[in-house]
Amino acid sequence: MTKRVKRAPMATVLPKNIRNPRSDVVALVPDDRKLRREFTPGMAADKLIILFSRVDLDCEWCLTRITAEDHRCLLDRIRSIESMTLFQVFSNDGKIGKDYEIPTLPNARARRRLEELEYDDRDKISRLQITGERRLYGFRAGARFYALWWDPHHRIWPSKKK
Repeated sequence: MTKRVKRAPMATVLPKNIRNPRSDVVALVPDDRKLRREFTPGMAADKLIILFSRVDLDCEWCLTRITAEDHRCLLDRIRSIESMTLFQVFSNDGKIGKDYEIPTLPNARARRRLEELEYDDRDKISRLQITGERRLYGFRAGARFYALWWDPHHRIWPSKKK
């Protein structure tokens, strides 16, 4: 008589349009559940999204040098900006967001740093005004803003008014 070998249960194959839950807890959440606060209520495709995957960690404008007060201001402003469309942010006479031509960047150290990072081949660098002199610089790609530098004293692209 041959002995039957007990096999491990086979994985359930789900149709392609159904996600496989990563845990039993996720599987217990009903799909029709109404949450009190949505993370992206009616989020339009043209809303600005700020990403920190390109932050420069090895320069004088690194976000790790931010003060606690500035950090709070930055997060509060990002929350506000992410509720706006690209048009609202970048077409307001530069009050919130503005694009600059990289070849005309007045700060020589910033230009050299872009070369070191191999970002100098881009046409434009963008900035978001956080409060007063505080600025967040980065690059835009569609509706994404890739944060690069934190400039709390408005020195990367100083105002011509001063």
